[in-house]
Amino acid sequence: MDWIGGAAESAREGHDVVMTPTSYCYLDYYQFTNNETAEPKAMGAYLPLSQVYAFEPVPANREPQFHSHIIGAQGNLWTEYIASLQHAQYMALPHLCALAEVAWSPSSLRNYDDFMRRLQVQARPFDQLGVNYRRASLKPSGD
Repeated sequence: MDWIGGAAESAREGHDVVMTPTSYCYLDYYQFTNNETAEPKAMGAYLPLSQVYAFEPVPANREPQFHSHIIGAQGNLWTEYIASLQHAQYMALPHLCALAEVAWSPSSLRNYDDFMRRLQVQARPFDQLGVNYRRASLKPSGD
């Protein structure tokens, strides 16, 4: 697991690596800059949806022979401040949608504006199922 930058060394040694850097994959961070009043309690850092979508699990500056050892990405949702399923859903969504697309799609096919349009459609099943997600993130203006 690579939280803070050890992936290159691990891959060089032949180990498989799951990328989960704090600056892109920590779903327990605030989703809005005014964290004290607008958001439920979180770990304290700010992670906008656009930043999650900008994550590249296989960094361009890594030697190509080691790319096969980067086997995926993971979102982390630590629950020190999360007391309910509804709170966990809010913290994870829609960030988890962005991370899923990043993990499963080649960077050449990713487009944030298109992702945001598709996320509007994804909101319908969330609403039908009663999922508690950060609705403000789905506005066309972005985060």
